[in-house]
Amino acid sequence: MASWLREVRGLIPITREKVYFDNAGAGPLSKPVLEAIEGFARLWAERGEPWDEALEHIVEARRLFAGLIGARLEEVAAVPGVTYGYNALLSSLRLDGRGKAVAAPYNFPTTYYSLHGLRSRGLLKEVVILDSPEPGPGIGDWERAIDDETVLVVVDMVSWITGKLEDLKALAEIAHSHGAILVTDAFHAVGVIPVDVKRLGVDALLCGSYKWLMGPHGAGFVYVSKRLLDELDPMLSGWMAVEDSVIERMWRGEPLFERPFNVRELKPARDAKVLEWGTWPAIAFEGTLAALKLIHRYRAPERYSSHTSRLVERLMDGLEAQGYTLITPRDSKAAIVTFRHTRPYEVAKALYAHDIIVSPRPGRIRVSPHFYNTPEEVDRFLEVLREAEKRLKAG
Repeated sequence: MASWLREVRGLIPITREKVYFDNAGAGPLSKPVLEAIEGFARLWAERGEPWDEALEHIVEARRLFAGLIGARLEEVAAVPGVTYGYNALLSSLRLDGRGKAVAAPYNFPTTYYSLHGLRSRGLLKEVVILDSPEPGPGIGDWERAIDDETVLVVVDMVSWITGKLEDLKALAEIAHSHGAILVTDAFHAVGVIPVDVKRLGVDALLCGSYKWLMGPHGAGFVYVSKRLLDELDPMLSGWMAVEDSVIERMWRGEPLFERPFNVRELKPARDAKVLEWGTWPAIAFEGTLAALKLIHRYRAPERYSSHTSRLVERLMDGLEAQGYTLITPRDSKAAIVTFRHTRPYEVAKALYAHDIIVSPRPGRIRVSPHFYNTPEEVDRFLEVLREAEKRLKAG
């Protein structure tokens, strides 16, 4: 085992007891994350809320996340989660009810509910969900669906249910050729595979804290390109989303509450902070900052081609050798592998009895490794899976 891998596994307690292959559900917490959360809570209990320090750490978390996706600090907002950020973004778009949204068929459900909400309020004329078989639509399907009436294209960078990695660069070019914007949920991508928003050309990207970033629940980020930032027109706002927010005052070296806030008018922030409506869950960002430092320290996305992708390939080879049908494309280049199964919950329970954690879903089992996992864990999973199948067939 490589020294870096041994070192990082020593920081993740669950690796001592379990084979953890459910990073697409929630990544494990590391010792640095636990220490950051406990330290913040202890400081708060003993000395009062460390507010100034919390603000500085939220900005630093934004900075580190921006570095993970090739963005600038001012293009990233810190939010309490993907759904919060998604709805803050959607409510800031200039929609007049004459355009349509086009969405991938295997996105996480939030995508559709919010779009249907816009349509019901008359802000979208139509919501088109592509009708294509698993693992998902091809570029030709997108080209036929996106037209000059399309104002918004929404797609998960990696599908949570099929593991398909979308060609965002091609989708961005199609969307932009019709004057539409491309929004992607990259919750199942950032932290494990390389992401470069400038190269991909996406207009907005969202990600939460608790999957491959390995942070706690309650934090997230929204990237907004300069092109889209200039077009945002917030319908709703809050005291953190204005030009004269406490973050801006902190940056100017000004006492945070020395002056009253101007409540006679709304002057939105001129960067991505325009989406940061209210007070952040500071303790969640303390843990997320520690998680981001760990991801950067061990360069997790950069290890994908040399390590994690080999785990994925080993998984796929082993599953196919046992006769399973893969849903995830062989060339997906992401870290989710799903395969068909008629009794997924029974199999997952049998695996759990042997300290192997995967995620059962309707008609399939999802396996999602990360950079801290090992080839030996893949082999252990395949071995126990084979034995579990024998027992199920016998009983």
